[in-house]
Amino acid sequence: MLGAKDFVGASGSRVRESLGPKMPRAKKLLKRKQKKQSAGGSLKKEKHDDKKNKEQVFPDDITKPIPIGHRLWVIPDLKRPDNIDYVSVVERKNNDIPSATPTPLGPPAEKKDVKVHPWRYYIHFVGRDRRMDRWVNYEQLRFTGPDLNIEEHHDNHGFDEQSLKNHEEATKVKNVDAIEIGPHVMETWYFSPFPAEYTKYRKLFFCEFCLSFFGLKSELQRHSKKCTWTHPPGNEIYRSKDQNIEVAMFEVDGGKEIQYTQNICYIAKLFLDHKTLWEDTTPFLFYVLTEVTSRGCCVVGYFSKEKSTELVSHGNNVACILTLPCHQRKGFGKFLISLSYELSKLEGKTGSPEEPISDLGQQAYNSYWKGVILDILADPSHKEITIHQISQMTSMTYKHIEQTLKALDIIQYDSAEGYMISVPNSLIKSHMDKKKRIAADKARKYVRPCDPKKVRWFPHHAKLLHKKARVAAQNN
Repeated sequence: MLGAKDFVGASGSRVRESLGPKMPRAKKLLKRKQKKQSAGGSLKKEKHDDKKNKEQVFPDDITKPIPIGHRLWVIPDLKRPDNIDYVSVVERKNNDIPSATPTPLGPPAEKKDVKVHPWRYYIHFVGRDRRMDRWVNYEQLRFTGPDLNIEEHHDNHGFDEQSLKNHEEATKVKNVDAIEIGPHVMETWYFSPFPAEYTKYRKLFFCEFCLSFFGLKSELQRHSKKCTWTHPPGNEIYRSKDQNIEVAMFEVDGGKEIQYTQNICYIAKLFLDHKTLWEDTTPFLFYVLTEVTSRGCCVVGYFSKEKSTELVSHGNNVACILTLPCHQRKGFGKFLISLSYELSKLEGKTGSPEEPISDLGQQAYNSYWKGVILDILADPSHKEITIHQISQMTSMTYKHIEQTLKALDIIQYDSAEGYMISVPNSLIKSHMDKKKRIAADKARKYVRPCDPKKVRWFPHHAKLLHKKARVAAQNN
């Protein structure tokens, strides 16, 4: 083969193209070695400079900033000095310190000899979820503290290590401190990718019906005078009146109501760390739960699911699920979960939530699964029942049924019979007593799991098939 710098002469011999005098091999090797050493030297120098310029901690000099990544202690509430936590510094920002201003009589007022720390710090509580992260003042920080037995959790939430690192770096500081929806003001938990023009606002105001958002309360007030919405833009598939509360559920197509579904995803990202849908909502259906009030149907939570999952016999029946913090502990979370399983029953398949799932979401699912299984086992007609039968009755997957039975400690292994379910009467009694206590509290607002008889819903793919058949019939 011919080299890139060769050509064939008239006699057929290979001739090197004239490129000037050929460099001796020894000289070439020496030059290469010098180049390598030079690169290595500059790299070592760079590392040395980094080490030299690395920030240090100066506990006695409050004018010096605390390095990012440094771990220390914090008193979250100075009124409770005994409550102390171990934290790491995530970010910092400079405080605006007012300078001495002239008095009406002449020269500037005399500065008092008061030390003011010019920095605020965004901290992460070691071993806890990032929703606890917050800005604190220097006065709340301590460089020494008690030995705390903290277990650090390294849950990657289904991400590889690099993806998780990139995600946490991009979303390490909350960009919105609070949101207001109707009469409710909620502190946010996480970063949400709102458009750039909204990043200057620390609080956003949402219309409680169309979910349009604004940086100023006056803008929302002007919008509210013109907004004619009183419920989400979709088909109502469920309505019931429970314990001091009336709810309605709407199915919203993410492909038709793009702005509305993107807005609900912006809200969701404020309270869900590793999951949300905000870039493309077209492949998803959104099931928006509302509380029926004199003003209209106000959003309290939602779940979404992929349209394509209806075409398989099993899979995820929830892509993302959220109950707004101001509406938690009223039964809305379990209602959303119960409805997702009722839809799976109508589709004739088993389902499960998409992973990763938040810690609060996992708690809600665990509680729901335990309640459903104990309701079945409490029925005298189900003295003998298999996991397969429980799955058919509930649309729960084998995996989650087995996990729940083990968590309840009621699954046993017998060498002759195999695995058996053995339920102590005390467990059933405790479960039934809890349900009675909730029902007896007449003053409490509480929604029970959905009633299957009140669901008015048709699978999405069946609707498409029906529509195609109708169009074909009209054409014929």
